Amino acid sequence: MTALLNRIKARMTIHAHRRTRRLLDGDYSSVFHGQSLDFDDLRDYIPGDEIRDIDWKATARHSEPLVKRYVAHRRHILALVVDSSRNFDAVTSAGADKRQLAILLAGMTGYLAVRHGDDVMLVHGDASRTIASRRKGSEAHLESLLQQILAEQGSQVEGSINEQLQWIAAHVNQRMLIVVISDQAPLGPVEEATIRRLRAQHEVLWITITDADLAGLSAASAPFDVSRPGIGLPTSVMTNPRVRAEYQAAEAGRRQFRIDLLAKLGIAHTEVSHPDQALGSLHTLLLRHRRGPR
Repeated sequence: MTALLNRIKARMTIHAHRRTRRLLDGDYSSVFHGQSLDFDDLRDYIPGDEIRDIDWKATARHSEPLVKRYVAHRRHILALVVDSSRNFDAVTSAGADKRQLAILLAGMTGYLAVRHGDDVMLVHGDASRTIASRRKGSEAHLESLLQQILAEQGSQVEGSINEQLQWIAAHVNQRMLIVVISDQAPLGPVEEATIRRLRAQHEVLWITITDADLAGLSAASAPFDVSRPGIGLPTSVMTNPRVRAEYQAAEAGRRQFRIDLLAKLGIAHTEVSHPDQALGSLHTLLLRHRRGPR
């Protein structure tokens, strides 16, 4: 069964014309540096390919540029690091389902890796446990990973993306591309130390799925803890403009700190709030990573 992946592939086909798909493939390919010296054959040029790989003699006989394709010495590994805790049983700032959006982003990124011939693994969980999958490069395997994220719906434990990142730091030695899919959980000194350690060994990209704007809700729609849906904030708090202003300022500060921290560590970052933004945001993220820190 490939129900989730088929829906993701259909969305990619509908929302991306041919040029965009080629750009995505090229941007993903450029994440990894280095190649073997064993020439294989020629293929069409994809934006993001190295100029030095263009076969100018062969190109002169065709209307489109051709690049030399080499035999890879090894497959690369994409590690999808996803917060699958109860934090994702909520909605984004655009009202979208956070878990479904995480699955969409993980599926799109994983599909690019599978198309590229790379292996994909999933590291997910919450503050109490981390679950790591095997590494495989098939669509069936990717579907099973997406189903694992979905299966965690209804979890009663809060998330802590640092737990999953620390697991990778402690258990993985081979260089990987790590794509982190988290919400707006605060990042502090402990998280910075973990991310810095990972950044020294791996390629790291970060996707933030935005949280609902609680200050923007009416008093009649008081936010509540997803693990205790019958308990919301008192109306007296929701209607207090000073409390709302302080909350908005604190949220803005946490967001800016996260952006500044990831920029300082040289990690490409993007924020997503709606499924319609997913493909474009992923393209932007890969492009930022290719260009490097500025």
